[in-house]
Amino acid sequence: MNKAEFIKKLETYGFPKSEFVILSGGSLLLRGLREETADLDLSCSGKLAEELNLKKCAKDEAGCFVPYEDVQMKPDMEGRAYDLIEGYRCQTLTDILALKRRLMRPKDMRDIEVIEEWMKGEKR
Repeated sequence: MNKAEFIKKLETYGFPKSEFVILSGGSLLLRGLREETADLDLSCSGKLAEELNLKKCAKDEAGCFVPYEDVQMKPDMEGRAYDLIEGYRCQTLTDILALKRRLMRPKDMRDIEVIEEWMKGEKR
């Protein structure tokens, strides 16, 4: 989904903006560093996790809870660093880069390149 579709989908769930952080691909999408993403990866507050009864939801292969078909959540928002992008809490580029460098999956290689290039330009 593109940026407009991502935001529309996110808004359909009605999660309070203060109760989640958009992770990885979604964070890159909102920053304009990626054209599309397949799903919504979110870090949520304990309060939202409780409201969604996450502990009773299925988990995906990465251990994230799946409260909805296209949403993966981790109840670990407290202490996470984020930037405000268009009113949404988005995972920092530094944290995304560290994760992608650790995982080094083929799909991460382009994101690593884009983030590093953007960060170089930001430091000029």
